[in-house]
Amino acid sequence: LTFDRLGKPTEPERAEVTAALDPLLPGADATVNADVLRLLVYLNAPSAVPKGMQLIANTKDAAAQSWDTLKEANARYGANLERMAKNPPPTQRIRYAHTLRTAGSGWTMELRRQYFAFLNEAGKGSGGASYPGYFINIRDEALTLCSDADRIALKDLTGADFNPVPNFPIAPPKGPGRAWTLAEAVAGTDKRAIKSADWENGRSLFHSIACGACHRFNGLGGGVGPDLTSVPNKFDTAYVLESIIDPSKVISDQYGSSVVTLNDGRVVTGLVVPEGEKTLKIYGPDPKAEGQTTARADVKSIAASPVSQMPPGLINSLSPAELKDLMGYIMSGGKQPGAAKRK
Repeated sequence: LTFDRLGKPTEPERAEVTAALDPLLPGADATVNADVLRLLVYLNAPSAVPKGMQLIANTKDAAAQSWDTLKEANARYGANLERMAKNPPPTQRIRYAHTLRTAGSGWTMELRRQYFAFLNEAGKGSGGASYPGYFINIRDEALTLCSDADRIALKDLTGADFNPVPNFPIAPPKGPGRAWTLAEAVAGTDKRAIKSADWENGRSLFHSIACGACHRFNGLGGGVGPDLTSVPNKFDTAYVLESIIDPSKVISDQYGSSVVTLNDGRVVTGLVVPEGEKTLKIYGPDPKAEGQTTARADVKSIAASPVSQMPPGLINSLSPAELKDLMGYIMSGGKQPGAAKRK
């Protein structure tokens, strides 16, 4: 806080503070270790990286926390909390790894390999909807401080996908589809109709027609668009269907796409995500494509696009029964009807 308010230390001050803090790491208190490591990384201490990696290697994960009280209080969070209890993330070690992502000195190739191997291991834990995205951000920030030669040498470790994948069969729609109007879609998916929906088929359709390419639901899917698990808490079926059929009618400020004009005259359209102070990442309409990294200095202007990233007509391949199954799945909030009774 002192450095943040009064300015970066001079070289003599940096050396003096580093000499005072360095002997404190590692200590017996995990919170003190985390704070000292953060300061040593800020001070660019040569010992920060090897000591931080030592903490990651030697820290024992705490016992899994019981979420029973919260699960009872809010059933919609129950599935995520149950997954975390069965497969808890290594929270304290993640804290150390998050701090080391900005360390600029002290790395050897062996330590870098250990670091990215840990991220791959920790990414297999269970967390909230943003858990995979945070690991991608940590990895990407750490890679910005690697040389080109290091990136090539680390390629076998840095291409991991932290997003969980469906462990159930995904089948394409059988149809026949139609050009759904809002009135027709609403008429066949009222509350009474979706009570008879096939939940498992709806889950399969959610992923086969590419809803899951951009949207996370019940812990699975992409992060380009908003998480849909809590949709039934906020919206009714008609609102959801209108958003699918006419996605450009109402565009969220958080997830709206932008028209980016570059200094060389090129125009790129997509979802703009800031990456630090100097770069942006632009995700185009193809959910399978990687984002385009662009320097802020190369950007002439950014304007909101009147067209949604989400293409219209995603449900046009579905038959009435399949649309009912899909909406039954979405409006379930991820909770399979009768699951608690069967258990």
